[in-house]
Amino acid sequence: MKRILLSFMLTVLAFSLNAQESFPQYPSPMDIPVYLSATFAELRNNSFHAGVDIKTQGVEGKKVYAVADGYVSRIGVSPYGYGNVVYITHNDGYTSVYAHLQSFNKAIAKQVTDYQYRNKTFASSIYLSKETLPIKAGDFIGLSGNTGSSGGPHLHYEIRHTKSEKPVNPLYFGLPVTDDVRPNIKGVAVYPVDEESNVEGKGEPVYYGVEKVGKVFKPKGKEYVYANGAIAFGINTDDQVGSSPNKNGPYTYELYLDDELRFRFECDSFSYSEPKYINSVIDYKRYKEKSNRYVRTEVDPNNRLSMYELKNGVTHVEEGDTIDVCFKIADYSGNTTVASFKLVGNAPVEVEHEPISRSQYFVKADGSSNSRIEIDNFQVILDRNTLFRDTWMKTGATDPKDCCSRCYRFGEFTQSVFKLFTVRIKPDEKWKGNSKLFIAYYDGDNKVSSLGGKLCADGFVETTTRSLGRYALKIDSIAPGVKIQNFKENDTITSSSTLKVKISDDMTGIETYNMYANDAWILGKYDAKNNLLYYEVDNHMKVGDNTVKVVVKDAVGNTTTKKVKVYRK
Repeated sequence: MKRILLSFMLTVLAFSLNAQESFPQYPSPMDIPVYLSATFAELRNNSFHAGVDIKTQGVEGKKVYAVADGYVSRIGVSPYGYGNVVYITHNDGYTSVYAHLQSFNKAIAKQVTDYQYRNKTFASSIYLSKETLPIKAGDFIGLSGNTGSSGGPHLHYEIRHTKSEKPVNPLYFGLPVTDDVRPNIKGVAVYPVDEESNVEGKGEPVYYGVEKVGKVFKPKGKEYVYANGAIAFGINTDDQVGSSPNKNGPYTYELYLDDELRFRFECDSFSYSEPKYINSVIDYKRYKEKSNRYVRTEVDPNNRLSMYELKNGVTHVEEGDTIDVCFKIADYSGNTTVASFKLVGNAPVEVEHEPISRSQYFVKADGSSNSRIEIDNFQVILDRNTLFRDTWMKTGATDPKDCCSRCYRFGEFTQSVFKLFTVRIKPDEKWKGNSKLFIAYYDGDNKVSSLGGKLCADGFVETTTRSLGRYALKIDSIAPGVKIQNFKENDTITSSSTLKVKISDDMTGIETYNMYANDAWILGKYDAKNNLLYYEVDNHMKVGDNTVKVVVKDAVGNTTTKKVKVYRK
């Protein structure tokens, strides 16, 4: 069924210092009022948000429509990430994306099911030709849902340049959003940039809560901030889009020093090679320790994020100087909030820093120094430009009782990197050659997670990661848990039945999950959020007696198999 749409083209000016671009104007992909629970390029864990999230009134099952003519170019199904997702390539140079869907329309669903049975896989990435599924503006494409890594019912809506696949802020395309609420500022930070600099006499960042004085936010209880040397700044902020209570990200961040614009960050577009730059954009140490995100005005040498429009966010202050510092934070609708204070130069201070120990390595970001580090049976290998900047890395080793190797350190969990790097550990002699070994990672709270790993010919277990900190080898000898939920031996089921199985693995994680009827593969759908594997009875299960088999394997090969006989009417 099609909606009747008013089709027209308008242009908007892209607020960019580098280029101007005209954008087609699309209707909303849903026929309910548009309220946002997330904005474009919002700061997320290890990434920027690539679209906007449209609220679906707290429920699943709202109709979703194509916003323009084109064709379905890609369909995705995954227990993670975007879940059920449709990509529509339009005739105007853009592609729209609709993610976390509960279900697809009949034509799309048939493409998916045929592919899944043909390839015996639930998780699917399907690319279609222009002729396979043409689409008109207003065509129904599916129902909104909560699939994949979604944290609640909503539609993730994205627009990309078709050729480059770069996501573009969907608000450029006329999405009807009403917003008269200014962004909120929660804190400001002042950073000494080098070892000779200080803030309030300290060689470390100082964080200030804020209070509102009139319409301007000020550091709480501070008329002046005293510093000396090279100084940068940080801002902790969020934005409420209209009447939606969700705490979202703003559109632009600007820093003015004595009324001169020195730093500008605009949430307009980025490429999919760029999301990991977020851990350089923010004060990563503060985020890992306190779970709040400060956008820094100092830009690391290897941070090449395209959303920066001006990168001169470091100033030099000497004794007796006074500099007016002003942050201007705006949302897409132009609502603006200001935080300001005076930076006053104090006398130089000899700041004490933690001494460099013999176990620390100075790693050059360009790969020219310490790109390969070896400590007895531990190796780290970094490609060029793995780091955002030249960095001191702590190393060391301890002897835990519950591991199959020593526990090795490389860096701190509060430090970040851009690229994956390689970690290699050789097990103690007792565990040599064991196929169940994996590399365990210890976070700041000593919580253990698996980084996986493969056993190499030289006896090392090897993996890649972006997590700095502590690593050791462990054994995973426990098979996944498989628990039949809503059927039992000799049950009678019907064509409308759904067979549910709880599956779990608390160490290396579930690698594969399969269901069979009489040893023939059937489509077991995996809901990872709820540890649920389920089969909606279809014509792949015969009428009469059937043996249902569930086979679940973890990342090191431990396997659990359950069989149950059922009778289908």
